[in-house]
Amino acid sequence: MLENYIKELEADLKIDEIYLKDYALKLPGIKHKWAGRCIRHKLELVTLKKQKEKLKSDIVKKLNETSSVKLSMPVLEKTAESAAELKDYEAKIKEVELVIELLEKSEKTFSSASYDVKNILEIIKLETT
Repeated sequence: MLENYIKELEADLKIDEIYLKDYALKLPGIKHKWAGRCIRHKLELVTLKKQKEKLKSDIVKKLNETSSVKLSMPVLEKTAESAAELKDYEAKIKEVELVIELLEKSEKTFSSASYDVKNILEIIKLETT
């Protein structure tokens, strides 16, 4: 997903002098598209974290019930952390965090693209007068 986003960002940030007016008109929609993706991934991150915590508490509960000796809660939680399912969630969480970081940085890039378009238009005006 990250690679696809990077390729799509490259295409969305490509400014062509011939289609400059068209690009300037599309830029707010492009910004909105990427901001929406960022918010959706932030919601996904919250959901993944909740699911991970629920799975962790289920594993702790299961360990507590099946253990032949009484273990303290910190020991149970530490043992649960090594479960493969939790490690999968952790990997998914890290991936979503990286995507969010990319999207947040690209939001700043799109904000500066507005100024870039304005500056290009000013240069064109100066060249034609």
